[in-house]
Amino acid sequence: WLSSFSVRKKIFCSFNSFQTLAQRVQIDSLRKVLPSLHDSTRVDCLNAISLAYSYLDADTANAYAKKAYLEANAIPYTYGQAMALNGQARIAGHGFHDFSLQEKISLQTIQLYKNSSHENVLIEAYLNLVLSLFCRGLFDRSEEACIRAIELSQKTGNNKSLGEAIALRGSISFERGNYEKSFEYFSQCLKIFKSNFDTYNTAIVTAKMGDLYRLAGDNKTALILYYQSLEFKKSQTLTWHPLVDLGDTYYSFEQYDSTFNDQELYLQTIKSLTIQRNDRIFSRLQRAEKDISNRKFDKALALLNEDLILSKKRNDVNQVIRILQNIVRACDGKKDFEKAFYYAKEILRIERMHKSKQYVLSAYKLMFELYDHCHKIDSAYFYYRKFTNMKDSISIDNLGKRLAIYKAAVESEKEKVQIEILSKEKQINQQQLKIRAQQLQKESLLRNILFVSLLLLISFGFILFRNILLKQKNEAHRNELVEKELNLQKLESEKAQQDLEQQAFELEMQALRAQMNPHFIFNSLNAINNFILQNNRDQASEYLTKFSRLMRMILQNSQLSMISLEEELQSLKLYLELEAVRFDDHFDCKIKIHPDIDSYSIKVPPLIIQPYAENAIWHGLMHKEEKGHLQIQLYKHEDLLYCKIIDDGIGRKKSSELKSKSTSVHKSIGLQITAERIAILHKKMEMDIYVSFEDLVLPNGSSGGTEVCLKIPISIST
Repeated sequence: WLSSFSVRKKIFCSFNSFQTLAQRVQIDSLRKVLPSLHDSTRVDCLNAISLAYSYLDADTANAYAKKAYLEANAIPYTYGQAMALNGQARIAGHGFHDFSLQEKISLQTIQLYKNSSHENVLIEAYLNLVLSLFCRGLFDRSEEACIRAIELSQKTGNNKSLGEAIALRGSISFERGNYEKSFEYFSQCLKIFKSNFDTYNTAIVTAKMGDLYRLAGDNKTALILYYQSLEFKKSQTLTWHPLVDLGDTYYSFEQYDSTFNDQELYLQTIKSLTIQRNDRIFSRLQRAEKDISNRKFDKALALLNEDLILSKKRNDVNQVIRILQNIVRACDGKKDFEKAFYYAKEILRIERMHKSKQYVLSAYKLMFELYDHCHKIDSAYFYYRKFTNMKDSISIDNLGKRLAIYKAAVESEKEKVQIEILSKEKQINQQQLKIRAQQLQKESLLRNILFVSLLLLISFGFILFRNILLKQKNEAHRNELVEKELNLQKLESEKAQQDLEQQAFELEMQALRAQMNPHFIFNSLNAINNFILQNNRDQASEYLTKFSRLMRMILQNSQLSMISLEEELQSLKLYLELEAVRFDDHFDCKIKIHPDIDSYSIKVPPLIIQPYAENAIWHGLMHKEEKGHLQIQLYKHEDLLYCKIIDDGIGRKKSSELKSKSTSVHKSIGLQITAERIAILHKKMEMDIYVSFEDLVLPNGSSGGTEVCLKIPISIST
């Protein structure tokens, strides 16, 4: 026999999952980028991770949804709050089967955002509410929520949600025994899904139409529709499969048709699908039903009684009714008619309360079969008449007539499709002509971009000239520093002498920091010039944007003797990105900061790390044939901040050999300037910054690169 539970599960679990499920690769990608995001973008990422986990790990999905809600509430970010609440409602129903909680969260979302502009979020909340009410047999309220979702979808023009909401209403009509209305709704949503090229939902509704044909007695047409549904691509997380319908339909034949001789293959496939199911109770139900078929009634009842308690706790009416139906079958098989009647009447009580004609019909059938087995003819006849009257009231005959008309319309529609294909071919040719015209427009745009690039090159020349002037000013600062030192020797007042020494120290440090600017600007301008000469406008534009940001940071930081470690790392990251572009991603870089380090409170001299990173790139990684790796590690030990710059380049020895052979090798001006700055810090501020170099050796004895270690006192720099 076929329980309508499978029908409910099929339609609702499929339509309510109207978001594409993310794969674990996408989860890893989202989790990787999450720490770098802030504000609303971070909340959106948390909601996306929650959605990706929804069908893999309900607990993890719920944790991310709650975190998204809290962070959205703190900003505040209304859209993010609504999405997080919808995620919690979805997980409560699908993951935890707590439909009461799902209803509570959905109603909360609707109340909070009913007057907001986020109508698509409101539609999802109503769809979650439909599911929570339906699974508890509250069909009247479920349909009211469904109608509201349809109205909102029509208002916003959201055809996807409109199709899903209409399909859900068709399922509600199906359960109420109003099959003609159910047929109308499924026909409407099928047109919407086909027009949107939504093959996923088209497959589901096609199988659902097969259910209606099977109900009307046209099993062959039902089988054809199930086969058609199999042609569409399925998700691995689907909780249904048309093969189940195929197997049930084969059983409904009194004599197997010779044209369908592979039913055993489908039945074996159904068994394998059941084993792969994630729903624990549903899998146990399958085992119990198998035990009943094999007349292992005690074994089946042990499973069913345990699952009945859990399903009642979840308030899952659908699951409770199916379990009760199986208990009645098992008790009937054991000839324990007292318990069989008790549970059958319990089913009838629940079904009357929820006004499900489909279930009431099956309950009447159970009752007259039980009385017939007990040889109580009058009672059996009483329930048999109720069964036949109910069957007549749901107008299955009229449904059969309408399905026949629909079948003829489908044949006519196939001819229209052929005409539409020819029309689309004509449209494709026209579209190709438009594409050619767009290509010509792009070529014209390219010429304009080249002209703009030329203007940018002239601007770069002006910047270079300005940097030369800055260098001359730096020399003047040096001369002024010498004069200040001579004046210090002539001063008699100790206080005046200290003031002058402090001024001299700051001027000297400012002069050394200022020398870093033209040095790096010169290298970067060369890179931009190369991109322009290569007609690589995209990279030139991207490089120029990052370059301007870095220049602004350097100009700001050069006025300060100490900056935060966070600012130093930001300028370092920009520099490394620029160098990576210059060398066609010939190396990659990772910056690892120990969790104990507060990069915002720790102060360091500006541009103290960059020269060593530059030296590693130019003298270690640039000459390496394969792709190189640069790693910068920051951690604390006792009262020192350690900064390690590690590369797997050619090593200092081979680099020195290359220097001796070529006069065009990059010179480490930055290292020389940095060494002078460290010497001044030692002398003037008593800031003991230590630098050490270590040659790394591989197990085979070859060079493994270079490790530079900077040690900065935290007690002074915090």
